[in-house]
This record gives sequence, structure tokens and C-alpha cells, in this order.
Amino acid sequence: MNAHQALTLLFNAGIAISIGATVASLGMTYTVSQLVAPLRRVGLVIAMVVMNALVIPAAAWGIAKASPMSSAFVPGLVLATLGMGSAGALKAAQLSKRADLALGVSVVVVLQLVNIVAVPLWAGHVVSGASLSAWDIVKSLLAIVLAPLVVGLLIKARYKDHAAEWQPALVRIANLALVIALATGIAANWQTIISMFSSWVIFTVIVIIAMALGAGVLLGGRKPETRTTTTLVSGMRFASLGLIIIGTQLHGDAKYLGPAITFALLDFLLPLVLAVEFGRKGRPAADAASAH
Repeated sequence: MNAHQALTLLFNAGIAISIGATVASLGMTYTVSQLVAPLRRVGLVIAMVVMNALVIPAAAWGIAKASPMSSAFVPGLVLATLGMGSAGALKAAQLSKRADLALGVSVVVVLQLVNIVAVPLWAGHVVSGASLSAWDIVKSLLAIVLAPLVVGLLIKARYKDHAAEWQPALVRIANLALVIALATGIAANWQTIISMFSSWVIFTVIVIIAMALGAGVLLGGRKPETRTTTTLVSGMRFASLGLIIIGTQLHGDAKYLGPAITFALLDFLLPLVLAVEFGRKGRPAADAASAH
């Protein structure tokens, strides 16, 4: 195993541990009824689905095509924007200290289910013949979101006192794993990122991320907790699905992989930075939770 492979392994492991621990800790914080309650806000849920499944991918494609970057980079970049409902957005929401975390979990699960239909359809339009099996998406949903969430909910239901003790430790583990993931992810893909500087890819990626975050702001309404949640969930895309398509069906072609990796890293990093800034100004998470 060379250094690049080792760093990539650490990045993937860090992301998996951070997200898994975050989702499990949220399961230890809420009951099933608290997580189902946000779905009664039917108008908001439908608006999030339409915005994330249709508007944001279409706008990203338009921005990519209109940008000065080479047209060869457009498909790879757009493929990375198609997935929605990133579980990483839940870590960002937690860091913001003023998000509606129950709403975040509920909407992420809904958007991941919509991915089963939306992502294969979009992929076939972006790159002729490209697709992603429904089972690949379901596996991601089960492993990244549902399994740790169910474990957390079961622990809270059966071992309430232990859940209160373990939840803060899980948050600390998630934060440490996140730092390791970010450091190793940037190190592993540094050359790829540098190569994108002279191609307008990074500029285009930042514009697309800003557009997705702005779309979330528009849907959030006046309540700060809701607006923070819709902003972070819409802004942080589930780029892994695009990377799977590129790796399995497009043979990891550099013209697809380079812009997709650049988007995946920046779209993970920038919303997290924004969430931390929110957290510096927001009220403690416990206060937000007690408002439900």
C-alpha cells in the first residue's frame, strides 16, 4: 500500500466513523416520534425534495456549462452534485448548534430514498448510458444513516441512562474522526486539487456550492433552526454517488474524477466551516433541542 492509498483509506474510514457516530448520537438524543414529527410539515418536505432533486442539479448543470472551464470537466462535476441528503449534513447541523436536528435526520432519510429514482435518471442525461443501481443507493442509506440511527434509538429506548452518558463521547469521537478525514482527504487529493486551479473548476465548484446553500436559505423561512437545517442539508450534496458512477462505469477517467473529487472535498469542507461559524453565534444545541 502506497502513501496515497493509505491516506485515502484513512479519509474514507474517518468519514464513515464520523458520520456513523454522529447519526448514532442523534439516535440517542431523540425518540422515534420526535424524528417522525417533522414529516408532518408536508409542504416543507415536498419543497426540499423538489429543490434538491430537480432545481439544484439543473442549476448546477447550467452553471457548469456556462463557466469558463473546459466542457470536458462538466459531466464529472455535475455527476458529483446529483446525490442529495448527505449524512455529513447532520454533522454540520450538529456543529452549527442551532439547527433543527430532528428535521435534519427526517429530511436526509427522505432525500436518500428519493435518490433511488432521481440519481439514475439524472446520470443517464448527464453522461449517456451512465446509471447507478438502486441497490447501491440503498446500501449507502442502510450503512450510513439507518443502521447507526436504529442502534442509537434502541440504546436510548432500553438504556436511557447509558445513552445520556455515551452520547457526548460519541460526539467527541465523531469530531476527532472528522478532523482526521479532512486532513487525510486534502493530503490524498492535493495534486488533483492543485491541477484544478488553472482550469476554473474550483471557481465553478464554489459558485455551485453557494447556489445550493442559497437554495436552502430560501426554503428555510424565518425560523433560524429550520433555515440553518435546510441550508446545510441542501448545500452539502451526497457526492459519493457520483464518484461511484465514475469509478464503476466511467473507469475512473481523470476528466470525470478530477472535478468530482474537487467538488466532493470542497462541498464537505465549506458547509462545515459555515456550520462552525453558525455555532459561534448560535445558542447551545441543548437549548435548541428543548424548543421542540
